[in-house]
Amino acid sequence: MGSVTPSSGALCRLIGEQVLCGPDQVVVEFGGGTGAITKALLQRGIPGNRIFTFEIDDHLSRFLRGHYPDVNVVHDDCRKAADILGPELVGKVGTVVIGIPMLNLPMRAQKEVVDACFRILPEGGRFVLYTYGLVSPLNQRALGVKGKRLGFTPLNVPPASVWGYWKAKP
Repeated sequence: MGSVTPSSGALCRLIGEQVLCGPDQVVVEFGGGTGAITKALLQRGIPGNRIFTFEIDDHLSRFLRGHYPDVNVVHDDCRKAADILGPELVGKVGTVVIGIPMLNLPMRAQKEVVDACFRILPEGGRFVLYTYGLVSPLNQRALGVKGKRLGFTPLNVPPASVWGYWKAKP
């Protein structure tokens, strides 16, 4: 978890507005935490069986399963997402939402998480993440991505930004 308080309704709505999920797609969440974003995805109308929430922490994983029984809660490392989702879902992910505090990870781990996103997204797909700063939390050049701040909400404690990232063109 990257904050001392759960994500606010304003942040959850902002993230929900950025989530794409076509009729044959799923949404994948890296770092389900206490489920605030998971709840927002459900409220956005995405069926629980089309949400895959990766949570590595055993306690939080059990918490999520208890509160969101229709959601596919995966108690494992998100960097294994392609293997866990399998060929039937790889490339059918509308959006990956990263709830992991990426700034707290070393660059190598950040690269592994970003690479895991692109292994499951279709060509041209994007992932979104939220952060508590105004500038990109990712070193775009080092990670081979292009990013854009998609929104900001001061109605979160602390105030938060939502960023979208795509593979940079070579």
